[in-house]
Amino acid sequence: MKLERMDTNPLLSPDDLEPTDEGLEVLCTLNPGVVRFNGEILLLVRVGQRPVPVEGYASYMCYNAETGLQEIHRISADDPDLEIRDGRGCYYRDKMMLSSLSHLHIARSSDGRSFTFDPAPAITPTTRYEAFGCEDARITFINDRYYITYTAVSPHGVTVMMAETEDFETFAKCGLVFPPYQKDVVIFPRKIGGMYACRHRPYGSEFNDPCIWTARSPDLLSWGSHEMTLAPIPGNWASQRVGCGGVPIETPRGWLEIFHGANKDGRYHLGAMLSDIDNPHRVLSHSSQPVFEPEAPYELHGVFSSCVFSNGVLADDDGTLRVYYGAADRVCGGAVSTVDDMVAAAGE
Repeated sequence: MKLERMDTNPLLSPDDLEPTDEGLEVLCTLNPGVVRFNGEILLLVRVGQRPVPVEGYASYMCYNAETGLQEIHRISADDPDLEIRDGRGCYYRDKMMLSSLSHLHIARSSDGRSFTFDPAPAITPTTRYEAFGCEDARITFINDRYYITYTAVSPHGVTVMMAETEDFETFAKCGLVFPPYQKDVVIFPRKIGGMYACRHRPYGSEFNDPCIWTARSPDLLSWGSHEMTLAPIPGNWASQRVGCGGVPIETPRGWLEIFHGANKDGRYHLGAMLSDIDNPHRVLSHSSQPVFEPEAPYELHGVFSSCVFSNGVLADDDGTLRVYYGAADRVCGGAVSTVDDMVAAAGE
């Protein structure tokens, strides 16, 4: 019982979008959130742009909140303080500089398989907490509005911001909802026990592994009552880290979620888990084997190779489950199963 790739994969690639400014190129289109809206399926795609490479230099971009401008910086490739580890960025004087600056861009589809980008970005960096970009959106419909949580990266750390919209044309930013170092925040689609609930993923440290946590809130802004929910699973495909995915789906067996896990080699997979309807911090079961793993060429080779990462899951009325994911940190893919099959997989 695994997810099956869509035959139109990859659904979106850097070739499908023009850069927003001269001197830039689109490096990656990845990790989309998903929602149904006005008869269409919308993906809120993370789009990473970088300066056109110049031989002999490493380049990076940032947003300057004081000037409101995007800045391009270049470091000589022979600078002894420069270290390049993979395609996601470089380290300069022990500080990480991302190779691309991300914004969030809507792509629309009538069938969930063929997508077209809107002309302009939806959410772009506008604050000092987004200096290195806006990443990996999740979209929850609740209280007749769409709430978007996304990762904001800056010299102040990796944080989580929230925005809201009614029409996917105008977006109001609500500010930071989690301090550093946090990411992978997704809000449940209804109140539980009179409170809003979310998943989040603190960074690991010398004391703790990167684990999935659950929190509660009276207003979607102030989060507390934190409970550790799922830790990495020793000796298998999720031994190094785990993180939450798209919006949880309510089923008779519990909350169904597609989560990601990485092993000690940094290879990312997807798994399924079930948690208690009334106490979602209590995991009932999770898949012992991945329900999806990098196998296609566009998943094995890219900006960060051997990686499938999902923060967009959509359940249809007929029980079809669509999972939209980033592949090798470069392109968007889609995979299909059923809610029943993923519930069964979560119990294996």
